[in-house]
Amino acid sequence: MNTYVIIGVSCLCLAFILIIVNLVYTKKRNNLGENLRQAGKRYLTFYISLYRRFSRIPILKKLLLNIRKRLEIYTVSDESNIRKTTVILLLLSAAAYISIVIVFWILTRDLLILILFAILLSFIGDTIIELFISNLQDKLLRQQIKYLELLRHKYYEQKSVEDANLEACNLLNREGTFEVYTQAERINDILFSKDVEEELEKYYETAPNKYFKMLAGIIFITKEYGDTFVKDSSVFIRCITYLGSEIKAELYKREKLKYALKSLTTISLLPLFFLKPLRNWASGSFAPLESFYSSRMGIILGMATILTSIVCYMVLRRLQRFDNHISTGFVKKSFEERLYKKFLHSAVDRLVPRQYSKQSQYLTELIKNAMAPVNIYTLYVRRLFIGFIGFVFGIFMFLGLNAYTRYSILYLPQMPEGYLGGQLSAQEYERLKSITDFDRKIILSLGKNLNEDLVLEKLDENQQLNRQEVTAAHERINKKIHMLSNNIFWWWQLIICFLFFIAGYWVPIISLVIMAKARRIDMEDEVSQFQTIILMLMHMNRIHVQEILEWMEAFSVHFKEPLQKCILNFSSGPYEALEELKAEVGFSPFLAIIDNLQLAAADLEVAKAFEELENEMSFNRESRKDTNERIVERKKNLGNIIGFLPAYMLIILYLIIPMIVSGMNSISAFYKQIMQI
Repeated sequence: MNTYVIIGVSCLCLAFILIIVNLVYTKKRNNLGENLRQAGKRYLTFYISLYRRFSRIPILKKLLLNIRKRLEIYTVSDESNIRKTTVILLLLSAAAYISIVIVFWILTRDLLILILFAILLSFIGDTIIELFISNLQDKLLRQQIKYLELLRHKYYEQKSVEDANLEACNLLNREGTFEVYTQAERINDILFSKDVEEELEKYYETAPNKYFKMLAGIIFITKEYGDTFVKDSSVFIRCITYLGSEIKAELYKREKLKYALKSLTTISLLPLFFLKPLRNWASGSFAPLESFYSSRMGIILGMATILTSIVCYMVLRRLQRFDNHISTGFVKKSFEERLYKKFLHSAVDRLVPRQYSKQSQYLTELIKNAMAPVNIYTLYVRRLFIGFIGFVFGIFMFLGLNAYTRYSILYLPQMPEGYLGGQLSAQEYERLKSITDFDRKIILSLGKNLNEDLVLEKLDENQQLNRQEVTAAHERINKKIHMLSNNIFWWWQLIICFLFFIAGYWVPIISLVIMAKARRIDMEDEVSQFQTIILMLMHMNRIHVQEILEWMEAFSVHFKEPLQKCILNFSSGPYEALEELKAEVGFSPFLAIIDNLQLAAADLEVAKAFEELENEMSFNRESRKDTNERIVERKKNLGNIIGFLPAYMLIILYLIIPMIVSGMNSISAFYKQIMQI
């Protein structure tokens, strides 16, 4: 039969089978359609019951609350759906954690590294939650652009912000954009509430991002004071346009940064998976490498590779994070505060510099610039605590290395000097293992009396060895005894432990310096946001300087405290309050805004005081775009360096250096043997 006929008949038969399957599936779907809603309710009940059971376990309860708090910021949903999403994210995180640990064990088969890796994963197990929250933020921003477009269109039709927002709500509900619809509905409820200002303040505390806060405030001011027209254009529409451009710039920055840093976190963790396989391959190809990997230097290089991978992962997660939320309001006492109050207050009070000293002023300014949730006392508690951890780590590291060195001397076969072969044969390995067992019996039988004469007596008692073998064994065992005698905790190791303490003592200060430099970029971004707020408010009816300050304080993170003081002192003298604000801030881009506010606080109108800002609007927009480009490029370059650094460290520290050192030692021993001939 022709091949094409067979193919055609087969295709017809397959099409007939697919038709039958489709009909059967359609019939079953119609029969089960009525039960889908009941099945959904059963699944929801199942997740809620899991939530209750997990809440009774202390560790899982803490994880559930952590996930729930982050979800409540970005979602407005009923209690059952929040609990369901929380449980699903917890189960996904736990499944990913267990799967990665199993894969890691299959690849490495090393219990010590597995324990270290499991501890690491316990700190980075929120990756799935962060990805979910980040996608939810991006989705909300995209939907908000749609919301602003509908609001602009409906405002042209209705000429009323309340009616425009109400119709935009209805359209968003029909289109299925649930996330932004819930926010629009909340703003709509605020507009029609009895006490609009009180409800607006509550919304400021729970809004998912700053753009919804700005939009709610703009709609409230337009409703309260009415819209104004500048050059035949609506100020409300102009504000919507400014806000839309800000959201698009933020989305552009997020998407570009995500693309630039894509998969780098996975690359930074790959050395942890390939550490043991690389060691097995290298030592299998060149046998002397196994002795190097089992030595102190090999263990230290392995620990350095693991530590580099962990630190790089943490830094990358920090670079990829967008929701750097700074908690305000009531915060329970930190671990450092409890430690200071119970144990360390006497020691810390002696270490903390005097109140008006230069060092005290420097540390206070550093804490303010870094916006760290500490004071100078808890900072010194943290310094002492991290330094103590570094000291204890050094002690345990050297004790562990000493214990492992003793174990390797007594139990692991030692490579013969000058061996240049690739891999030991089974017979050669068994011979070296029998020699190691023999040496261990002799050494352990001596107890604490490790004397060369006693070794020789023990060897002479063995009748199976000839004179030449006794001499070789005596030399070999004495060398091992000498190594065991030197395998103690030396004074220079204690000095290194103190150096670890000093390094840990300065880690919090270095961390604050880095945070302060990173915050400076955020401060520039916040000043650009203040300019946008002023551009939106300057032409509105009855706007005044104090109200602009209140708006800036509501959306501020880095300048919140100085702005609050300025608002409190504003009634006693606007010019003096703004002068005090300039003295406290000292950030040059923000000082220009304060100077214009001082002009507006006098006899000049707000619009005229910031006329230059409006004229430079297009330049500021291009400058903001260029700033975002530079921020993304800087983070991209830094992320590429940090992401691939663990792989470079794995190749250099755990492959190239061991090969060079082992090769040079083997060649040196080989030449010594040649010279003795």
